[in-house]
Amino acid sequence: MRIKAKILLLIALSTVFFGCEKFYTRRYSPEREMVLIYYCAGYNDLSSSIQGNLDVLKTSALPFHGSKQRVLAFTHFSLTDSDFSTKTDSHLILLTKDYGKLRCDTLYTIDKSRYATDPAVFKEVLLKVQELYPNSNYSLIFSSHATGWLPAGRYNQSNIIEFSRRNAAPSAPLFLYNMDENEPKVKSIGAEAERIDGTLYSREMDLKDMAASIPIHLDYILFDACLMGGIEVAYELKDVTDKVAFSQAEVLARGFDYSDMKSLINDNPSIEDFCKAFYDYYNAQQNSERSATISVISTAGLEALADYSKELFGKYRSSVSALNTRSGVQKYYRGDKHWFFDFEDVLVKAGISDEEKASLDRLLEGCVTYKAATPEFLGIKINVHSGLSMYLPGAGDSALNEYYKTLAWNKAANLVE
Repeated sequence: MRIKAKILLLIALSTVFFGCEKFYTRRYSPEREMVLIYYCAGYNDLSSSIQGNLDVLKTSALPFHGSKQRVLAFTHFSLTDSDFSTKTDSHLILLTKDYGKLRCDTLYTIDKSRYATDPAVFKEVLLKVQELYPNSNYSLIFSSHATGWLPAGRYNQSNIIEFSRRNAAPSAPLFLYNMDENEPKVKSIGAEAERIDGTLYSREMDLKDMAASIPIHLDYILFDACLMGGIEVAYELKDVTDKVAFSQAEVLARGFDYSDMKSLINDNPSIEDFCKAFYDYYNAQQNSERSATISVISTAGLEALADYSKELFGKYRSSVSALNTRSGVQKYYRGDKHWFFDFEDVLVKAGISDEEKASLDRLLEGCVTYKAATPEFLGIKINVHSGLSMYLPGAGDSALNEYYKTLAWNKAANLVE
């Protein structure tokens, strides 16, 4: 009877285990340790949107607990999209599935007095990830507001105010925060809010500071944020990542689709497939919701592109300098934020020859591994799309031109002398 009872028990247990397999299957652990970091700088009016993205991510096919495939979320959110009077801690969280159930393990906490857009915090988080998971392959999704290569505070240029109070300077410069309820909410590197004495300020991170703060090499960086899709951004980050994925125009508040992460969470991730899913979703929408631009850039080809661009900028300098907002160059901006134009269309409008355009196309093909754009973006007609935006000196001003000279791209390509 004891043997028979054991057999019955084994049969019963096997039934339970196979029953579990119906709703959850443990995937094999990949040969390489791979860490995906979802960095949420959401202490701003996008807080609920980015939290919604995180909630969706939690329902996707996350790695099983103990796998070499890991998904980490660094989260900094405000209590609401408009109340920034209550400070909140930031957390680094490991997201896994343990036999079908979501498991969230807090690995590290940043005090509420600090901000996710502080370059020091950004670097600290990445170093902590490296400490926890050494000798891994790392990748990063950065979700927040953003304004491309522009210096911190410049996007709302009429509102630039650096703030200091009493004898204590803040950990990062503060700028007046712009919240326009009449505009579509977009993910417009990083901006986090702080209300002081009734006035709303913004803490922002400069692109150069961001690049300098990345202490680990990344397989890719994906920006779920506005206006990052420029040659200036890609070139500034070329030494810290193999690929950059970003939007040339803004990004609607819903952002990317985190419900299906299989293209990223596997032993051979494809950022191109993930970006194609983003485009396919928005291209299937109606009216103004059918608005998206996206591209993936392989940074290995950027130096060759810079060398040839320097040659073309030198040859056609006067023609490029004459281009402005009235020259018909493909734009990616709305309103008077006239700092983002199509990279190739600038040179075409400057008058490069067919042979030079063919050479430029070949170099772009060596960099741009995926690109797509809807016919319009919030009313902006997208007639051409090279997969990269760029600055037009003739559409800027002397102060912006001086700042542009400090970017790695300009040092390599010599757009602004």
